[in-house]
Amino acid sequence: MSNPGSHAHRIADLVARLDEAANRLATRLERAGDRAEHARSGWTPAQIGAHVALVNNSFCTVIDGTAPAAKPAPEGFVERPWAAVVSGIPGRIEAPARVAPPDDVSGHDAARMVRESAARLARALTELSEERARYCFTSPIVGTITVAQIGDWAIAHIVRHNQQAKRILGD
Repeated sequence: MSNPGSHAHRIADLVARLDEAANRLATRLERAGDRAEHARSGWTPAQIGAHVALVNNSFCTVIDGTAPAAKPAPEGFVERPWAAVVSGIPGRIEAPARVAPPDDVSGHDAARMVRESAARLARALTELSEERARYCFTSPIVGTITVAQIGDWAIAHIVRHNQQAKRILGD
């Protein structure tokens, strides 16, 4: 067992929480069947799942370095506790076009997309070196966070959208 404060422990915890959150959303979409393709307004639960998958895939590129968005931490940077980061996230956020879901996606396809993207994200986190985990990424949504905290952000994003899908489905 790794030291609770170690990089390996942190990554194992992120991967376990990511897997749980993604499975909850994917299972909700699968159980909803055709209901996942309907909403009174806004995105359908299936579209929500597709959006989550697109965001997960985007997060992967920052974590693994294929998108050059993360940089070494600036002098004196101190990672904020995740609770402090979350407290600053706006209640409503307009998704950028690059992570907007397709107009027609089935609940089954969205569930598959969520599971596949979460597996890719888990792999990226598992392969994340301790040095790169300390790199920083800046977003207008969360401010400056470490690359490791992108895992926390992904989990929070999945949970937030799972709650949204749950409300739409009346579960």
